[in-house]
Amino acid sequence: MAIDLPRLTEAARDPDKYIPQLEEMQEEAKKNLRGISGALRELRKIKTSTENLEYIQVHGIPRPRDSGQQADPDEYDEVDEELSENGLRVNRRERVLKLLAQDRDRRWKLREIADELGISNIKSLRTSMDDFARQSKVEKDSESSTYYLGRRGYQETF
Repeated sequence: MAIDLPRLTEAARDPDKYIPQLEEMQEEAKKNLRGISGALRELRKIKTSTENLEYIQVHGIPRPRDSGQQADPDEYDEVDEELSENGLRVNRRERVLKLLAQDRDRRWKLREIADELGISNIKSLRTSMDDFARQSKVEKDSESSTYYLGRRGYQETF
């Protein structure tokens, strides 16, 4: 895509002639760029959709989310992708309770738990933690919005 620009010495002699021409060329280039950007965006969507369909055909389940991708607010992801030693999935409850059991009296903020376990959906974690508190699996300090095991919480069985 070659652009025929006037020479600087030529344009300097009669700027009033070349300024409108260059402004018009600039507007045309912006329109072309918007068109190219739109086409590129649509092709990327098609590629992602195709890759997702191929993943579903191969694995039988949707592709896991990237850590930067937003989660559906209604989705409750109780089972995380961590595997135990025997290859079975470890659910969120076990992972959280094992983390809190490392120091039973430590007060954990939700963000600290999420960062430690690599959980991106904080709202879902908050729901899980509130459920654990209602079930007396953990203690919740409402004033500081922290969670801890205390003495009556999780007991490891191994």
